[in-house]
Amino acid sequence: MTRLGPLITLGSVLALAVVFLLANTQAGKSVGAAASVTTAPTTTAPATTSAPLHALYAGRSSGDQVTVAIAINGHKIAADLNAGQASEVSLQGSVNGSTFTLTSQSGPGLTGSISGQDMFGTVTGFLGQSFPFSAAQAVVEAVYTGRSSGNQVTLAVATDGDKAAAYVCNGKTIEAWLQGSVNGNQVSLTGTKGANLTGSLSGLDLFGTVTASAGLSFPFSAELSPRPAGVFQARIAVNGLATRIGWAVLPDGTQLGVAVAGATKYPAPLLDLSNDSFTLDGASFTAAPVAGKDTVVSP
Repeated sequence: MTRLGPLITLGSVLALAVVFLLANTQAGKSVGAAASVTTAPTTTAPATTSAPLHALYAGRSSGDQVTVAIAINGHKIAADLNAGQASEVSLQGSVNGSTFTLTSQSGPGLTGSISGQDMFGTVTGFLGQSFPFSAAQAVVEAVYTGRSSGNQVTLAVATDGDKAAAYVCNGKTIEAWLQGSVNGNQVSLTGTKGANLTGSLSGLDLFGTVTASAGLSFPFSAELSPRPAGVFQARIAVNGLATRIGWAVLPDGTQLGVAVAGATKYPAPLLDLSNDSFTLDGASFTAAPVAGKDTVVSP
C-alpha cells in the first residue's frame, strides 16, 4: 500500500467520507463510507487555550451552503470543503494555540478558533462567497488497513472512539487478534501469545509495529480506508470442530484470512463482500464485521 507523506490532507475520497456521512446522517440517510461520525453533544464545553493534539471536526456553514471536515494533527491542520456537484476544495494550514488558518491552491481559505469540543470560523472565497461555519468534535468509527513494510502480513484496524480492534495475518498460518485503546494519536493493542500493536495516528495514516506472535514483529503503515475495507470474523463448526475465521479486507477488495480449528490453520475461504457470505466444505455461512468496541481477544 502506498505510504502517504507526513503532511496531512483531506483532499481525497477517504476524507470526504466524513463530510458525506455527516450530511446524510442529518438527512436521515445511510451511506457506506470509510468513517462514520457522531458529533459531540451540544452542551457548552469550557474554553481551552489550545487545540487538541489529534482530533476530527465536522460541521456546516450557517446557511448550509457547504459542509466542512477538519483534521488536526499537532500543529498541522487540514480541511475539506464540499458543496456537492463536485464542488470540493482541500486546504492545509497550521494551528497556533486555539486559532487556526488554512489556505488552498485554488483560493478559498478558512480561519477560526476552537473552544472545548466546538469550532467556529469563516470560510472565505469558496464559490465566490464567504460563510461563517461551526463544527463539533467527532467521535469516529473508522477502519485503517495496510501491510507490513516487507509485505509479510496484512492488517486491518477498526477504531471506535477510544477503543480499537484489529486482525493481522499472512493468509496462511500467521494470524492474531488484537484489541485495546486509542489515546490521543496513540494506538495500543494486545492479543494472546505475545501479540501486540503499537502505532501513531498522523492525519489519515497509522504507522507502527505489529507483533503477530513472539519473535514475529514487523513495522507497518496503514491508511484510513473506505468500504469494503474492514475486519471480519466468523465462528462456526466445521465437521464438528469449532472454527474461527478472520479476514483483513483492503479497500480494493483484496482479502487475506486464516481459519483456525484447534491447532490446525489454513487459508480462509473467499468472502463475498456484497453480503459477507462464504462457503466452506459445501456449506454456506455469514461473517460479521468487527467494530473497534468489539471484544475479539478471549480473556
